Amino acid sequence: MDKKCGVKLSKIRFLYYGLGIFIGCFVLWISLSEGKQLHFLDMEIMPSKQSFIINVGANGEYVDVFAAEKGVHVAVNYTERLEEQQTRLTIEGKIRKKTSDSMPIHLLLLGFDNTEKWQWEILSSVGLSSVRFSKGEMANVRAYLYPYVVVIFGILGVFLLFKNNGKKRNYAKERLLEFMDDAENQAAFEAGKRWFLIHDRRRYWNRCLILFFLCGLGLYILQRYLYKWVLLNSADHIGAVIILTLVIVSLGGVLEAYWAIKHIEVLTRENRPLTASAAFLMEAAYGSYRYQSYYKKQIHNAAVGLARAGRYVQALKLADDRWNSVQEKKLMQLLHSNLRQVCFLGLGREEEAETEFAHQKQLVKNYPKLKKMGEAVLLSTEIRKAFIDQKFGQAEAYVNVYCDRYPDAYHRIPLMPIQMIVYEQADEIEKAKNICGNLLSYSPENIAVREAMRYGACTYVESPDFLKDKNGLVCRIVITGVLGIYTVLFGSDMLMGTHHWGPSETRAYEETDAGKLISQTNDTEKAENETTETELPESEQEQDFPASASQEPGFEMDLPEDWNGLAARKEFEGGCSYHQKKSYDLMGDGVLFYIQAYSDCSYVNLPDYEIWGYDGPCVYVMSQPTDVTFYTEDSAIREEYHKMQGEISQIRDTFRIQSDTAKYDGYEFVFPNSSYSLLQEPDLWNLSASQLRIARNEIYARHGRLFADEELQRYFNQCSWYEGTIAPEDFKENVLNETERFNIRLIQKQQQKME
Repeated sequence: MDKKCGVKLSKIRFLYYGLGIFIGCFVLWISLSEGKQLHFLDMEIMPSKQSFIINVGANGEYVDVFAAEKGVHVAVNYTERLEEQQTRLTIEGKIRKKTSDSMPIHLLLLGFDNTEKWQWEILSSVGLSSVRFSKGEMANVRAYLYPYVVVIFGILGVFLLFKNNGKKRNYAKERLLEFMDDAENQAAFEAGKRWFLIHDRRRYWNRCLILFFLCGLGLYILQRYLYKWVLLNSADHIGAVIILTLVIVSLGGVLEAYWAIKHIEVLTRENRPLTASAAFLMEAAYGSYRYQSYYKKQIHNAAVGLARAGRYVQALKLADDRWNSVQEKKLMQLLHSNLRQVCFLGLGREEEAETEFAHQKQLVKNYPKLKKMGEAVLLSTEIRKAFIDQKFGQAEAYVNVYCDRYPDAYHRIPLMPIQMIVYEQADEIEKAKNICGNLLSYSPENIAVREAMRYGACTYVESPDFLKDKNGLVCRIVITGVLGIYTVLFGSDMLMGTHHWGPSETRAYEETDAGKLISQTNDTEKAENETTETELPESEQEQDFPASASQEPGFEMDLPEDWNGLAARKEFEGGCSYHQKKSYDLMGDGVLFYIQAYSDCSYVNLPDYEIWGYDGPCVYVMSQPTDVTFYTEDSAIREEYHKMQGEISQIRDTFRIQSDTAKYDGYEFVFPNSSYSLLQEPDLWNLSASQLRIARNEIYARHGRLFADEELQRYFNQCSWYEGTIAPEDFKENVLNETERFNIRLIQKQQQKME
């Protein structure tokens, strides 16, 4: 706050500086809390199946791990934190799209802490044919963050130290004090100060937006994508993040340019030259400009305002301060010369005015780019010269041409007194009165208006929207909303998600066989307590994963005799559907039931199904439609459809799979193929707690295990396939294959979620 000038700057400025300080402190906090050493494991895997699982061990406490993929569209799920020594990290992947069977998948795991000797260990894997890996680390990552903090605070310190100092600013402050000390300028000073503060708030709010989004973009890319981008050359979503931020930053830049244009409207649209002069002097004294040219523009605009108000001596003094015509841009030279000419004419110094006019003509002649602006300047000078020489006819012609080209009030006000006198000399009194009335409707801050006030009272009324920041308020509300959403999303991701800071490097590949990396299982584990029955320890895994059959066996069945000519069969991959022929011919539908072979366990999510048989991993499922599929307009067709649906159970008795090992007791299982096919999480979502318990323990029951829980034992005793012979304490886990072990663990996880 400048007590002498009474200018209290907007608090949003301090928000802008505070954001910079906050960002510097945030980076400093990151460098101190996130550790100093980066450790990474870059794996190149070749899946042998659609789904794969990798268990990785690592030593370290509170270590975040990041997984990524390159070249293949893979859905990857993984545990995100290692909180114990030699803790297991499970990565589960499902291939969605692969451009080539020979294309490997890259997974990148990153740890970041203070552990000096980091150890990665691949404990086991399922569904992989080969694994290659590269280990590496980057020490003293903090060394890259500390200079960043020093730069941020250094720039802020220099900016805060010198932002309101310097000879140019002091000169502008002195002229502002002179302006304020004049009692006639008090109202204009207060209005100009308010106008300046309105645009100062707008500008700094936009700059807060730009600063926040730029820093947010950098930190987000660093935390989420930098390692993936650098080590794997995979941009992933980084392009979308950059585009979004650039759009918002560009919006902030456009708004800043827009508010700069609006700032000059106090002179050009409101036509209040003294108010404008005060606003421009404040911008020169307290604004956030960084360039000499911007300062000179503000000084020039302030001088133009003083000249239009008839303060010619002050305008000349202000405009000529530190003026170097040789080094200035040509447009600035033209405008400065015109300003001096107007002041000289107002002071009666005609020879000097003539010299400036000659200089203007030479500039326009030598520099064609100045032609448009130069024509306006020269034409206004010609009008004044013709008027001084009392060539009223010529002056009127020039005025008409000028008004046709520049009809806005800013250009017309200085020439309106000349136009009024020209009409009086031509005895066109009515036109002269109209010009006078129009001139008196503008602010008396203009010298032309004050001169016209001897003919009548000034009728100027301040614009209702003048000095009201409605547009700026709406803009700030919208920007605040966007900024708030961005803050919530960015903050939740940065503070609640994983953090990975600092640069990294790639090490040479160390090739090995997947079989050598996979640990052997321990066959000595026992079942869990009697109430929940057996749970497989997570550390046990087999080396090999049994391959499922490449193609399911065919099947056959007999239709009821009275279906002769009434049914139509439609083949599709993995099965077929039967339709009521009459409905099918009329509308292409009329489905009675489907028969489909599943090599996974997703059939459990069908709304209405029966298992008619299974053979190893292949399960043959009959399902019926859940909505109306027959032709409803004919009652005879409707009755025939319902009769045929009632006879589907007869077909089940004739259903046979073309395999000697096929079985037909699938209705006694939750998953009859859970010993051969990997379960997926969605296969378990629709099962109750009781069904999950049965699904887990039926895997043990297939191997003849007895159960201490009486309810479970009674259930399995009712199953035709069950032959329980092994006491719970004698059951060995090594009889389970890898698929069964994985499925048991997955079911256990789902059970824990439901507890």
